[in-house]
Amino acid sequence: MRAPVLALDSIVLSTPAAGAGTPGAKVAFLDRGRLLVADLATGSSRVVATHVSGPSGLSGDGKLVSVGGRIVGGPALPTGRLVWAPTGETAAYQTRAGAVFTWSPAAGRRLLVGAAWGATSFAWGRNGALALGRSVCHVPCGVPLHQEVWIRRGGSLRRVAGPLRGVQLPRIAGVAGDGRALWWSDLQDSASIAADGLPLFANRTHLADTLVYPDYVSVCGSHLAVAQGGDRSAMHGKRIVLDGRDVSRDRSRSWVSPSCSADGTQLVAAASVNTTPPRIGREHRSIWQLLPARRRLTTPPAGFTDELPRLLRDGSVLFLRTRSHARRLQLYGLGTVELLRGGRLTALGSAGRASNDYGHYDWPDVVAVSQ
Repeated sequence: MRAPVLALDSIVLSTPAAGAGTPGAKVAFLDRGRLLVADLATGSSRVVATHVSGPSGLSGDGKLVSVGGRIVGGPALPTGRLVWAPTGETAAYQTRAGAVFTWSPAAGRRLLVGAAWGATSFAWGRNGALALGRSVCHVPCGVPLHQEVWIRRGGSLRRVAGPLRGVQLPRIAGVAGDGRALWWSDLQDSASIAADGLPLFANRTHLADTLVYPDYVSVCGSHLAVAQGGDRSAMHGKRIVLDGRDVSRDRSRSWVSPSCSADGTQLVAAASVNTTPPRIGREHRSIWQLLPARRRLTTPPAGFTDELPRLLRDGSVLFLRTRSHARRLQLYGLGTVELLRGGRLTALGSAGRASNDYGHYDWPDVVAVSQ
C-alpha cells in the first residue's frame, strides 16, 4: 500500500543563535509526550506531534520524522520501531509476527523476509545494504535452527556468518564501512550473560567484547569505533578502540559512546571516573575530544552527567545533559539536548525520559540525529 506523506506541523518554540552549521542536520527527541525536531543549522525547534510515545527517528535526508511505528504526516505502520536508512527516505521494520518490510513514500511497503524466515534484528549500512540476524525456533525449541547472519543488497540475500553452533542468537549492531555485518553473539540467549558484554563480530571475525548498546558501536565512513570492555557497569573498565587501536589511553576513566568523523580524524566520547560505584545515578561524565588532540569539552555541574555525544560534520557536538532520578525502584534520566559549537553551548530543548541500566542511559531510544 502507498500513503501520502503530509507536511510536518510547524510550531516554533525557540530560535537561539546557534550560528552556521551543517545544512540539513536535524535532531528529533521526545519530551513528555511531545515529539520535537530541531534544525541544527539555525537552532530553531518545533513540535511535530503530541501525545506520542516510542523511539524517535529521522529519515536519512532529515525530511521525515517518526515515533514508534508512526510517520508524522504519513502512515502508522504495524511495528513499535522504524529503522531508517542512512540516506534517502526508506525505513525497515518488523511486524509482531516477525516479517520484515521496508517502507518509503515512493514505493510504499515491500516485504523483505516473511515471518517464518526468523529475523532476530537488522541494521542499515551504506548503499542500501541491510544486515539481518536469523534464528528459527519451533516449540519446543532446544537448539534453534538457521542461526545465521545475512546481508541484503540489491534485492538478493547472502549469508556472511553461520550456521552458528550451540545457541548463539545473532543480534545485529550495524554494517561496517567495508560492507561486513556487525553483530553480537548472544550466548544462550541469556540476558544475564549479555549484561556483562558479548563478543562483537564483523561477519566471521571477532573484533571486541562490548556491552550490547547501540551507542557503543559507531560506524564512521570506512572506520569503526567501539567502547570495548565487559562488566555490566558502564563506569568500569571501558576504553575507546578505533580500527583496533586504543585511542582513549587513560585507564583512570571509563570511556563510552564514541562518535567519529567519516575520515576517522576526529573522535569524541563521554567519560566518567573508572570505578564500580556503590550507587548508580552518579555518573558525572564529561564530553572529551580524543582525536585529533585530547581535550575536555564539557564539565557538567554537580548532580548532572553529559551523555551520548554525537559529532556533527561541521565539528560541532550534540549531547544530552542529564540528571538522574529514582522512582519506585526505577532509575531514569531527564535532560536537555545541548549543542556545542565554537565553544558556545546552546540548549535546544528538554528530553526525557531515558532509563538507566547500570550507568548507561537509553538516550538512543529518545533522540535521533540526521545530517
